[in-house]
Amino acid sequence: MKITFLSDSPFIPTGYSDQAKKLADFLTRRGHEIHYLANAYQGATIEHAELEGGRKLNYKIYGQGMQPYFADKISPHLKETNSDKFLILLDTFMMMQSNFLQQDTSPAETFFWFPSDGGAGLPAGCSQILNKIDNPVAMAEFGQKQVKDYHDINAHHIPHGVDAKMFYRLPDDQRNELRKKHGLQDKFVIGVVARNQPRKFLDRTIKSMKLVAEKVPNAILFLHLDPNDPAQMWNINNIIKRYNLENRVIYSGMSALKGFPYEKMNDVYNVMDCFFLSTSGEGFGIPIIEAMSCEVPVVATDYTTTPELVIKNKAGLGINLAGVETVDWFELNSKDYDTKVMNGTMTGSWEVERGIMDINHAAFQIEKLYKNPEMCREMGQNGRKAVLEKYDFETMVGPAWEKLLGGEK
Repeated sequence: MKITFLSDSPFIPTGYSDQAKKLADFLTRRGHEIHYLANAYQGATIEHAELEGGRKLNYKIYGQGMQPYFADKISPHLKETNSDKFLILLDTFMMMQSNFLQQDTSPAETFFWFPSDGGAGLPAGCSQILNKIDNPVAMAEFGQKQVKDYHDINAHHIPHGVDAKMFYRLPDDQRNELRKKHGLQDKFVIGVVARNQPRKFLDRTIKSMKLVAEKVPNAILFLHLDPNDPAQMWNINNIIKRYNLENRVIYSGMSALKGFPYEKMNDVYNVMDCFFLSTSGEGFGIPIIEAMSCEVPVVATDYTTTPELVIKNKAGLGINLAGVETVDWFELNSKDYDTKVMNGTMTGSWEVERGIMDINHAAFQIEKLYKNPEMCREMGQNGRKAVLEKYDFETMVGPAWEKLLGGEK
């Protein structure tokens, strides 16, 4: 088949870029012809690009045109290449900004691997995008259920995935050497992998750490993020100083526009005792399953996708929303769930409801793991098992996509 992708540039370290590259690589190896429309890439069309570290991208990569999200290039490209399939992996609101509703996508059958990272349905107006698409594909059970409950849209579900052969728990002697390298020996390491952007609520990460530091004297917050990320809302170093945590927080050294290769990312997770995410909502949560694949227990806001990834798989602990008793999303339809959590949410851009986690409960859950190493070990093993059974890209995600695209051999 001839398949055109539209997603983040393969040259930048985003979740969309990661998943699009994985799927493009998988389908190329299966004999399909891939064309990649690379959002945020301004260069000329290239073929057989090679990333730093030696990873080869054996398909054509196209730079964007004069309009956002390839609005001026989608229709001409699909016709020129005579693409059989057109697959989008971006936010639905981005396609609203690309005049997609007026785009002629023939002759391709269309697919949208879409996220939903908050309550009250899709971003305002974006259900129109999925109604135009031939095959909406939710990356999370949360999104699949939400679009049915709110918009009466029947979507497929294919989760995001991780390469379980690249993300795995190292032997204890290697883990200890990595910890020595960062000066983390004899420390309880609370790891974070996230963009320094408003949706991640990293101010609450630092506030929670302030509470943890009072109870766990050897706790260290290990941040794999760029403190000078251009997407930041606030200066995270100033918040660290405000709470006198300069000697309790260290950075991995990553850059927002470059990232780390897989080998180094496996090292990042392997210095952690637990993984912590103060997010206000995730469309999926790739760092969560990367941590799980490395047998690192997760502590994350109990909202959107955390119940299905972490809690259902017994791979970690959820954090209550501020001012809200815990509710079981699996027992409610999406509208009832959103009504019950309104007291702990706020309206974000595009009228999406964001979840505000309780910093006291976050500190309590982290301390619980610190005091229960056997619980940590068991949750880590549960996480790895879930990855192998549900989220391994090569054995689960890629084949599910090829089946849906109709290209099984």
